[in-house]
Amino acid sequence: MRHTFLSVLSVIEELEPNSLRTGKHKIRPITRIKFESLSVGLALALQQRDNWMPRSLDFLESDEFQSYTKSDASSSKNKVVRRIEYVRDAALAES
Repeated sequence: MRHTFLSVLSVIEELEPNSLRTGKHKIRPITRIKFESLSVGLALALQQRDNWMPRSLDFLESDEFQSYTKSDASSSKNKVVRRIEYVRDAALAES
């Protein structure tokens, strides 16, 4: 579990070091909803492909991801799963 978490952080650090921060000066941490979907979605992608590295995490700026993680996004099971699966599938598509 620790290895998976560190692998996820490694992917984020290499491709988008500021993706865990938000705001004009990238000072504030991202919301729990975004962190949860990003970390779990990337972990699932890493489980599917060993030694995998996406080319980018540009999908984090997409309108679709923003709509899944906007401030009124709920924590219902269906919406949480949809956000996580979106990150997993988008990251795998970036390979």
